[in-house]
Amino acid sequence: MKRAFHLLLGALAMLAGVELLLRALPVSTATHTGYHIHPNILTNPPHHRWTMSTGWDLRDVQHMRSNNYGFAAEHDFQPGSNAIGLIGDSYVEAAMLPWADRPAAQLERALGGQRPVYALGGPGSSLLDYAERIRWAYETLGLRDFVVMMESTDASQALCNSGNVHARCLDPERLTPVLQHRPPSGAAKDLLRESALAQYLVSQLKFTGARLVSPDFWRSGAPAEHAPPTNTTAPTGAGEPASLSARQKAVIDAAIDEFLRNTVRLQGLRLVFAIDMNRRNLEAGVQRPNEGYHVEQRLQAAGYTVVRGEAAYREHQRQSALRLDMGPHDGHLNAVGVRLLMTVAARAARENKITEINDQGN
Repeated sequence: MKRAFHLLLGALAMLAGVELLLRALPVSTATHTGYHIHPNILTNPPHHRWTMSTGWDLRDVQHMRSNNYGFAAEHDFQPGSNAIGLIGDSYVEAAMLPWADRPAAQLERALGGQRPVYALGGPGSSLLDYAERIRWAYETLGLRDFVVMMESTDASQALCNSGNVHARCLDPERLTPVLQHRPPSGAAKDLLRESALAQYLVSQLKFTGARLVSPDFWRSGAPAEHAPPTNTTAPTGAGEPASLSARQKAVIDAAIDEFLRNTVRLQGLRLVFAIDMNRRNLEAGVQRPNEGYHVEQRLQAAGYTVVRGEAAYREHQRQSALRLDMGPHDGHLNAVGVRLLMTVAARAARENKITEINDQGN
């Protein structure tokens, strides 16, 4: 018993030492994400501070802060301002980049600093969540002008249980709109969130029993978040990509139809959509089926301005060897990729006169 007691004491001392060591390092800390400002919108608590880093070796460290409404945004949101809202998922939050390189800051510069750009990013969200955030910003802040920064898969990710839903989603079988909220965390989970060791295991190592025996577990960095999906379809020519499956089209159409139903009554609303691409196709130098093409066609048919980053990316590829993502460990756009997409979005915003103050509501 005495030996067992000493072993237990030694183990506890070792854990305490590791905890203290990790607290001195930039391990990711708790975001305390929840439904703080709206029953269907996930944000951080207002004026919260946390640390973000990637992988076992703590790459891309950023010390984050939320604004007065809980968004990771440089500006506090002022109701009645003439700001432009930037809507999207973790690509808008861009927690791996310094403030000046994030999409809202780059879009604001690309527009000549004429109007502030409010970053309304929500990691792990999709198209129907974007509609909810647009409506909230329209009603609460009085915003009328928005740029929506989209992944090519944001429409299909609107399916419930996709892992990319904050609240509004489509039933996978019937493709009808439903609400699916994330469950609140329990007391034990809240306590573990404050432990640097627990955060290192979960946030940095993505620890699970299955991963422990996988070679990927021991590689530098973490699995790429929002990495473009692997495409098994054979390459097509330089023209239009091959058709999507009937199921893919049905899901995309249902998501866009519901998005339009949730935004069509917002008088004076002006939207520009800037769509990323499957950048694995870029690296392979091919053009393959991409949901972004169908999303573009549907939104344009509804009367919205839609631009894709693909042409700018391919032009960059012809002139430079610099990557557009953070690296093999993270598929998010890096500062160069963000600049290219936000430059395209700014050009479209000017053509759509979004740079001018909207007479309705501002």
